[in-house]
Amino acid sequence: MRILVNNFFNSRVFRYFVAAGVATVVDIGVYYIMLHYVFQNRLFTIAPYLTVSSPSLSLFISYTCGLFTNFFISKYFVFTESEVRSRHQFFRFAGVALSVLFLNYCLMSLLIHRLEWYPTIARTVSALSLGIVSYSFHKIFTFMVSKRVRLR
Repeated sequence: MRILVNNFFNSRVFRYFVAAGVATVVDIGVYYIMLHYVFQNRLFTIAPYLTVSSPSLSLFISYTCGLFTNFFISKYFVFTESEVRSRHQFFRFAGVALSVLFLNYCLMSLLIHRLEWYPTIARTVSALSLGIVSYSFHKIFTFMVSKRVRLR
């Protein structure tokens, strides 16, 4: 039993979810600070016909901070064997993250509006199920490892 627990805590999947958890804390923390202390619930005119609310602007900034945090932790703590250039890894990581964000929105809309789930439960189910999808895409695509490295 002890070996099973040690293997789990040393597994890449566990490290990936720790990285995602840390990135989520950064995201929510930055969101709170930006919303309440920096933008203070105001509207911002970006262009003559484009006004952005402080929650939307805070979300953009906090999501970006969470994305960078998750990328660097994933690169240096989870997927350390990849030979893909860092620049390429980041663009792949961002592409997967934005795709998962869109899928998250679609799944939550389905669960909440069509199946009439409670929003917090829908958010939890969506996050956990898409976390597995996200991990798989990052392992296979973003931080791919050549067969030569895997054989060592």
